[in-house]
Amino acid sequence: MAKIGLNFGEKLQIVDKSYRVITDGLIIPEVFGKLTFRSIEGNELIYEADRSQRNEDGSYVQVPTGEIRGVTLGIHSANQHETLFVTIVDMTEQEIEDLGLKYREEVELTDIVVTYSAIGRNDNYRLYASTIKKKGGASVTPKAEKPEPETKK
Repeated sequence: MAKIGLNFGEKLQIVDKSYRVITDGLIIPEVFGKLTFRSIEGNELIYEADRSQRNEDGSYVQVPTGEIRGVTLGIHSANQHETLFVTIVDMTEQEIEDLGLKYREEVELTDIVVTYSAIGRNDNYRLYASTIKKKGGASVTPKAEKPEPETKK
């Protein structure tokens, strides 16, 4: 019997995990509409199973590796009528704070990726973006260190 459903294609590696990407099948501006800033939720840490310890249910204890997957932000979508949580992968929390974003200020996300996974009967969608910036403004780029002027002898 033929398999019926969507072909999501190959998985995309985002930091430490692989995800099925559905972005190509979406018209992002129509899906999300106007995006406004709500909050900085904090860094999303990467965890791994500690195989030397077990929980009461038999699963392994999850311990942080010290690595950060990205910074999770609360962003309100006008078309979805709710606050969505987006992980920004190419900016630090400090760079985002340096933008000086205000509550309900309109923002733009670059390189939005929508991922899908199903665990049991639960459909999970994750949102990722490379950077965030104020609508119509420039994003903060990492500051290059200026070389110190050489002293002539």
